[in-house]
Amino acid sequence: MVEPKELSHYYLFSYSLASLQQKAKVKVIRHLLGYKNKKGKLYEHKGIVQEHDAVKIAQNVLLVPAEQGVYFSQFFAQNKIPYELKEVWMKR
Repeated sequence: MVEPKELSHYYLFSYSLASLQQKAKVKVIRHLLGYKNKKGKLYEHKGIVQEHDAVKIAQNVLLVPAEQGVYFSQFFAQNKIPYELKEVWMKR
């Protein structure tokens, strides 16, 4: 496939956490999106979405740069999270 000059290559991940127990859902969401916790001191952890320049488009939908696609695929597979993947070319 010839890469269009002004377009960037991304993957659109849609995933479902319905099969996970609540404790596992929270763990996955925190790992993906990060969290802030204030108990006297502010504790803040970035998620893999921020670390890998991905964008949360909607609930359970991520736009991921193509070079990071394998990392996210492996993350979903390791955590037994069903997902769908679509290839996207767009201006950014």
